[in-house]
Amino acid sequence: MPMRNPQPKTGKKRFLTGVLLLFSATFLAKLIGLFYKVPLIRIVGVEGMAYFLAAYHIYSLLFVLSATGLPNALSLLVARAEARGAPAAARRCFRVAAALFILLGTMGTAVLIFFATPLAERLSMRESAAAIMAVAPSLFLAGWIGAVRGYFQGRHNMMPTAVSEVLEAVGKLAFGLFFSLLAAKGGAEPPMLAAAAILGITAGMCLSALFLLVWYLADQLRRWGEQGAGDVTLRQQRILPRLMRLALPMTLSASVMSLVSLVDTALISGRLQAAGFAPSVANSLYSAYGNLAVPLYNLVPSLLSPLSLALMPMLGTALAKRDEEGAAGLLISGVRLTALISLPAALGLSAFATPILSMIYRGESDAVAVAAPLLSLLAVAVVPACFIALSGAALQAMGHPGVPVAAMGAGALAKLMAEFFLLTVPAVGIYAAPVSTLLCNVVVLGVQLAVLCRVFPFRVSPARDLFRPLLAALFSVGAGLCLYAGAARLLSSVPRLLLALPFTVCLYVFLSLRFGALTREDLGAVPFGEKICPALEKLRLFPRPAQNKE
Repeated sequence: MPMRNPQPKTGKKRFLTGVLLLFSATFLAKLIGLFYKVPLIRIVGVEGMAYFLAAYHIYSLLFVLSATGLPNALSLLVARAEARGAPAAARRCFRVAAALFILLGTMGTAVLIFFATPLAERLSMRESAAAIMAVAPSLFLAGWIGAVRGYFQGRHNMMPTAVSEVLEAVGKLAFGLFFSLLAAKGGAEPPMLAAAAILGITAGMCLSALFLLVWYLADQLRRWGEQGAGDVTLRQQRILPRLMRLALPMTLSASVMSLVSLVDTALISGRLQAAGFAPSVANSLYSAYGNLAVPLYNLVPSLLSPLSLALMPMLGTALAKRDEEGAAGLLISGVRLTALISLPAALGLSAFATPILSMIYRGESDAVAVAAPLLSLLAVAVVPACFIALSGAALQAMGHPGVPVAAMGAGALAKLMAEFFLLTVPAVGIYAAPVSTLLCNVVVLGVQLAVLCRVFPFRVSPARDLFRPLLAALFSVGAGLCLYAGAARLLSSVPRLLLALPFTVCLYVFLSLRFGALTREDLGAVPFGEKICPALEKLRLFPRPAQNKE
């Protein structure tokens, strides 16, 4: 039975190093993506961004279907092969998976190109057809990208994924703005402006795919002729069924929320119109919610997605070696890290929603006025969203991939039913969207945690792992709000925010150390942590009980 003792230090350090590397890359990529929309909204306009969003939701759904669950499944197969000392088997897994990924990506591209107009009409946005066709080649490129990333993640090498994510974001920013500016100077209408803007996604994927091709070829040259004793145990014809058994539930689980987002495009606007809003007003409300509030809400779970990416293959390796104690230690580390980041992020995002949106989307005061209270509500759903990703990855690595599918289905049903009825209630209106998202996340997390605790018992300390970071977050966010409000007579909104946010973060780190939410062992397991700990001890930032424990 799994115990509370942590996994060996080397395993924990490898896990946290991979998480830190991916976290840094994801943070940079998401930051670029966030600020990418600021000038884009000004160039394309609110109407054009509605077409952009419609096309992106269709693309996202097919992306999930063709290139999301499969890389995770591949990483598990590769991790298990490497754990057996079978590198050649891992390479065979990659070749089979790459062929399948590229095939599915090609099919997705063809669907978007040839059925762009019917798909746009189904969303009541016929004008978004051009944008759908512009983003279509991205699915073909995503097949190769997903295969290479999954292969190296299975080998616990997160560098290719990290670098390619940054390149993809930079390409999307640079080319998206370049193409949309060219279209704007040419006097293009909103539909073509949206198509030009979303073409940047395709260009960014090209950069990422080229980089991964070079990295893979270089790696194969280094490992030429490498073969282990266990390589004869996995035949090529057995790889595809194993891959599909793992990938299909993962894909279904991931696609449910993408499908719900796609349904939201038509449901929210349509139900608001049924409540008496003019079509232009309903579309503007949805645009403010979808383009301003939702990206910031998604930012925190996206930043923590590296944790799940790193956790899944490492759990797979530990379980393949029958190291239940190590697996439990990895899972506990994941829970603690998720709580340490998600709790202050959710509270801070809710408290500072208005100034953050005002700073990012300067000049869009009307849209910000709509989006800010929506974001404050959405922020509450951040914490369960982060734990959903963690628990889902654990269940998949432990051989229960069907559970997240059922959980996501139950959550999606709850969300859509809540939206359908609440959107037409005058007192609720557009606020039904964030409320239904919170309901969905609570349902999904409840189902996944119930099953996870039953199939793999592990013990966390609620006081240390949950209550202490929550207490530190409450104190630090409260102090940050006081500083922001107190400086109103001296500084304008943006300087106050730039002063309050770093203060809040620093205070949170300080309180996490003093309260024991962040321990010496945690810091010692991350890169350069062993060099940081002596300095923190000299400053007496660790609590006395932790110092004198023995």
